Amino acid sequence: MTNPHFLSFDTWSEVEEHLGYAPLGRRLAAEPRSFRVHVRDHRLREVEPTLEVHFDGFVLSQALRGHHEARRLATEVRYGPMGKEISVGGHRAIRFELGPEPEPDDPDQRAPAVVTWADGEMFILMASDEIEVERLVELADSLYR
Repeated sequence: MTNPHFLSFDTWSEVEEHLGYAPLGRRLAAEPRSFRVHVRDHRLREVEPTLEVHFDGFVLSQALRGHHEARRLATEVRYGPMGKEISVGGHRAIRFELGPEPEPDDPDQRAPAVVTWADGEMFILMASDEIEVERLVELADSLYR
């Protein structure tokens, strides 16, 4: 069954052709498991595309949002409790720690580790519900080496 909210792709080249730019995730040494681009909201209206690249243990999301909106999404929106300001590739970033394992009877899932930053007009988010935030920061920094 096809999900009308996302387009799926098989290669970096297909993603790049669709988006019209080279995604940052292409610089990672890790092999992607899947590529999806969010293109429609819950009412099936077209939205600005957001790329999601799934790797083993984490996801990288990026979207062109304009300078102001990218910076707002990266530094003002909370993606977990108690964000800490850091730098990723010379860009102001915020990191959120991986939450504790929930109790077996707790219906809520573990809060993911998250790193967000803006690179010009690009908003970037990396998240994992199994990798500690320090490793996500290393992966994020590796995009700029």
